Amino acid sequence: MVIDDDPALLNFTCKYLTRLGYSAVPYRSAEEAWRQFQSPAADYSLAVIDVSLPGLSGEQLSSMMLRSKPDVRLILMSGYPFDAQRLLEAGRERMAFLHKPFTPAMLAETVNRLLGNPSQSDAD
Repeated sequence: MVIDDDPALLNFTCKYLTRLGYSAVPYRSAEEAWRQFQSPAADYSLAVIDVSLPGLSGEQLSSMMLRSKPDVRLILMSGYPFDAQRLLEAGRERMAFLHKPFTPAMLAETVNRLLGNPSQSDAD
């Protein structure tokens, strides 16, 4: 699950996760992502969330997701100054922060670390 209101970054992130062998579902709003996340059929293990979203913020969405499904892994991302320390205290093994712009290698390393796949190779 990738949530970002920037279509270019949303497309890049989903495309790269797919190249790494993951299934990536794009969402342009936190509200839409939350509805899908709560669906009985939903089985998301990771969400990549832009912190600065219109309406429901990425910070609010991540808190809701953690309360709803404590085993979900979250990557928060932002291109603006953001103090992620407070959110990351919710569980370093479950959360990470990426500062935009990030490289494909940074995304791959972060996803693999959170999902317990440190040896998975970078797809080129």
